[in-house]
Amino acid sequence: MEEKERQGKIYKPRPKTLIFCGNSRLPENVTAKHVFGYFSVELEVDPVDFRIIDASCTLLPSLGEKVLLNALVGYEVEEGIENAVNEIEGRFFSTTKRAIIAAIEDAYKRYTDYLKEKGVERE
Repeated sequence: MEEKERQGKIYKPRPKTLIFCGNSRLPENVTAKHVFGYFSVELEVDPVDFRIIDASCTLLPSLGEKVLLNALVGYEVEEGIENAVNEIEGRFFSTTKRAIIAAIEDAYKRYTDYLKEKGVERE
């Protein structure tokens, strides 16, 4: 597989990674609620060491997204989730804060469901 350019960024193919998605409802008083309804977080995880190698989210302003990605990428899933929740709690002040945290926690639930389904033991 070869590298591809998308939106000015070079993407290297990673066919064996796992994607865990989490969603949450947006608050009623947020305009995006009436257009999209949900906030989503995606975690790309290396199945060998369970490190988050990439992440994305919907509807988060660029500075908030930087805080979230810096807290997630490079960490094992458990540590990254804890970092992300702590960073959003302590640094991001918005009516969407709870929805962001709920989506992160939902992605983590998808991850733990996967581990149970595959019989993978994690410390």
